[in-house]
Amino acid sequence: MTDAGRTAITRLVGGLKRLRREAGEPSLNRLAALTAGLPHPLPRSTISDKLNARSLPEWEFVAAFVTACAAHAERSGAPLPPDAVDLDRWAARHLAMLRAVDGARAAGRLVASARADVDRHPAVVPRQLPAPPRHFAGREAELAALDRLADEAADTAAVCAIGGTAGIGKTALAVHWARLAADRFPDGHLYVNLRGYGPGAPLSPAEAVRGFLDALAVPPPEVPTTPDGQTGLYRSLLAGKRVLVLLDNARDAEQVRPLLPGSPGCLALVTSRDRLAGLIAVEDAHPLRLDPLTPPEARTVLADRVGAHRVLAEPAAADRIATACAGLPLVLAVVAARAATHPDFPLAALADELAGARGLDAFAGGDRAVDVRTVFSWSYRGLPPAAARLFRLLALHPGPDVGTAAAASLAGVDVREARRLLRDLADAHLLNEHLPGRFTRHDLLRAYAGELTGEEDRAEDRRAAVHRVLDHYLRTADRAAHLLDPHRVPAEPPAPAVGAAPEEPADTARALAWFTAEHRVLLAVTAQRDPGFDAHVHGLARTLSTYLYRAGYWHDWVFAEQAALRAARRAGDLAARPPPTAAWPAPT
Repeated sequence: MTDAGRTAITRLVGGLKRLRREAGEPSLNRLAALTAGLPHPLPRSTISDKLNARSLPEWEFVAAFVTACAAHAERSGAPLPPDAVDLDRWAARHLAMLRAVDGARAAGRLVASARADVDRHPAVVPRQLPAPPRHFAGREAELAALDRLADEAADTAAVCAIGGTAGIGKTALAVHWARLAADRFPDGHLYVNLRGYGPGAPLSPAEAVRGFLDALAVPPPEVPTTPDGQTGLYRSLLAGKRVLVLLDNARDAEQVRPLLPGSPGCLALVTSRDRLAGLIAVEDAHPLRLDPLTPPEARTVLADRVGAHRVLAEPAAADRIATACAGLPLVLAVVAARAATHPDFPLAALADELAGARGLDAFAGGDRAVDVRTVFSWSYRGLPPAAARLFRLLALHPGPDVGTAAAASLAGVDVREARRLLRDLADAHLLNEHLPGRFTRHDLLRAYAGELTGEEDRAEDRRAAVHRVLDHYLRTADRAAHLLDPHRVPAEPPAPAVGAAPEEPADTARALAWFTAEHRVLLAVTAQRDPGFDAHVHGLARTLSTYLYRAGYWHDWVFAEQAALRAARRAGDLAARPPPTAAWPAPT
């Protein structure tokens, strides 16, 4: 017990002793006899124990003791002043003691008091859900999953962690479903924006709980003073009820835990850009990750906002707009708002505008809440510095996805550190781990990262990162190709890049697996045309031909040889030109 708790008990017990003296110092036996007819009679040993502060005085003890002292004084002909034996006053003093000693017990006492007083204070049913989104399409699988979870919540306290990148529509899904399922939770709907990502500081759990207690109409004098006491009271008030709690825009699991109901019948929906892995592991939260809208869903959202007749009249332009918006509902809303304010503009003109815009310029809005750069920045600014640096540098990676080892070379860190940083980015939904150890992201996040690295990283640092990752691919490919064909002439790579850590496949099977995983990435690398890295492109394209020839990727083989030829011409290295591919025999 804390010093404050001991002091609170001593203060309450001291008050009871003074009351006994003022009542004429009745003996312990006399007090025990006076309480014999009360609902909670007090044995002599109990009175002695409590007056010596050996254990916590329960409210039942205090009420019976005060009543006995009042009765003794009355029978002695010297009644005590009414204020001295006012049970409401003693109840307040006892509650203050409980708050200092045990917040959970204080909450339980308040709940018991509230239930006993229910006739005078009718129960309040909070209805705090925001207005439903006007334009909502798709997400049928996710809505069905939430329906199933609501069924399970009848027997247990259920939690659903709705995750996804910025602008993916987490809040819209949660509010849309909550409105549809409102009748499942007759005892109320609680909502709070935790401000985990956005302008201003995140809301503390204590502030959120205090807001919920206000919504549940707890009188201010009865609100416990400690966070634990407030949380205990909040959970006690939800006990035995069916309540939906929507915790929107959470920063992390620690911000959410004190707000979770603990009773069967309640369901908590949590939306966050964080993966909330701790909530899933410890609280057994059900994860529900949102992916970008499918093309049909995106067309439906666009048609709902700009008019179905415009989409039907220009289906190809509508598809181009949906593709440019990367399936993100927020981005679609920004673009559709521009189309809606110019009903005479052809959708094709808008699609051309998006295609020709620089970076994210076409997705900027006057309202910070819908400006795509601003919305992305709320996730980016929350990253640790090393993860933020990797996020920026990944814009320089040419492939459709990146493996952990290549990311390590790009950043100039070891593989273990790269794995940790990639996990940080995936937890923030700035990357998607679409295969174990391989990560991708949509084009708008890539464009945002490209803007950031141009603004925040020096040109020489960006060039060094490109050098490291190209060196990684060239040297790893050369080792892998040698395992596939031990008789091939090894590449003569340029001087190694400081900080690059090429992989070393152990055998033919691992070499093939590496080429298979990196196939599209390596082709993308050979397509880059920076004259400063012609030697890397030429060497990688020639090395890649060993795998492409063996695997039968004829078109890709020709593409790689053409890339090698272009690099040799740019470098003026005629001796490095490959022989015509037509002269090479096809494998039997």
